[in-house]
Amino acid sequence: MGRAPPRAFNEYLKAYSVAMMPGKERSNVSYGGKIIMPPSSLANLTAMDLESPWQFKLRNPSNPAAETHAGVLEFIAEEGVVYLPYWMMKTLRLNEGDPIRITGAELPKGQLVKLQAQSVHFLELSDHKAVLEKELRNFSTLTQGDIIEICYNTIVFGILVMETTPGGGGIDILDTDLSVDFAAPVGYVEPEKPKAAPIPTMADKLKIDLNSTSPGSSRPGSSLAGGFSGTSTGKNVVSKDGDAWESFKGKGETLGGRKTKGKGISHRKVEQVAEGSKIIRTDNRRIVSNATLEDGSKVPAALNLPFGQLFFGFNITPYVPPATEAASPTLDTPQGPVAFAGSGHSLNGRAAAASSSSSSGKGKAKASTDSPQSSVSWAGTGQTLGNSVPRDLGPVGAGGARIPRVPSRKTESRKGKQKEKKRSPSPDVDWGVDEDDDVIMIDSD
Repeated sequence: MGRAPPRAFNEYLKAYSVAMMPGKERSNVSYGGKIIMPPSSLANLTAMDLESPWQFKLRNPSNPAAETHAGVLEFIAEEGVVYLPYWMMKTLRLNEGDPIRITGAELPKGQLVKLQAQSVHFLELSDHKAVLEKELRNFSTLTQGDIIEICYNTIVFGILVMETTPGGGGIDILDTDLSVDFAAPVGYVEPEKPKAAPIPTMADKLKIDLNSTSPGSSRPGSSLAGGFSGTSTGKNVVSKDGDAWESFKGKGETLGGRKTKGKGISHRKVEQVAEGSKIIRTDNRRIVSNATLEDGSKVPAALNLPFGQLFFGFNITPYVPPATEAASPTLDTPQGPVAFAGSGHSLNGRAAAASSSSSSGKGKAKASTDSPQSSVSWAGTGQTLGNSVPRDLGPVGAGGARIPRVPSRKTESRKGKQKEKKRSPSPDVDWGVDEDDDVIMIDSD
């Protein structure tokens, strides 16, 4: 005779929570998935020769939709009574002492289970895997849709069994390699990703408020259009001279770390100009655009270069002056008055004839030699201070003076032209001194 199927075991007992069981409270029973049955149930299971471990299907007779699965821990309950964990009583919607139907079951080995914590405090556990491995040892089956309870460090956590593989009911988790997946806990809000910090600019480092108004700049939104945010009060500062505001009044530090404060630079008020004047003097900033330019020229665009390129300036076309024809003088072209063409007097008091200057040196020399007065001037003979005949002079120059001739230094021509000089008349001693040579007298005293 073969063994009876597990469904052959079917009993009705009164259900009570583990807290109603006499003796000390047992946490492994209160926060587990096993029940405590009476000894008579053990006798029936033995008589039917059912294969262990025994697993049961629990149902509420008054509510057939409420069902779950459980294993058995001990057979020490009173006759006709079964003790269940409190979470199982809530799942079956049972009160203390309500009847419960217990039927034998054969469940498949579980492969995958997906769990969801019912509180965000479950995320505070340091090691979720180690906690679940320890607490799931008190369970032998898991049923899809149940909210089981585990206790860790006196804190009770409710966990929903969202999915099971294979699906369709309960699974056996004894002596099996079970994969566990977690869903986001109930009430969990995904934290917002922190925005990337903007790249600090030079205005941020210097604490320059680019949105403040400053009359010192005509460039809106630039670093010149704002003041220091730490010292800006939103009001114009009046100086002792009656100026509208003063700049460079902020505080700073030197390279040596010494605290400094600017003395400030006063800015006078804008002077008024005539209505018809084109000079623009105003306290308001002027935004230069194509519409404000009178000549219709365009404002240069911003120089935005792609990454990795450098700008070394524009190509400059060198200036080439226009070619002009060289002006050549002609005979018909009237010329202005010639310089140095007036009359004058020579050194001897005689009137000198007017001579016109020419652009060429040859013309001047010719004009001077042809002049009769220039040939007569300085043409006489005379004697030198040494009673000697003067040397032969050269031709008359451009100014009427004789050009001296350069004496020849050749020894041969010198001997032929000069006369033989007389020697000293002393018959005894010839000192080798000529008459014309200087003699130095030495006193014997």
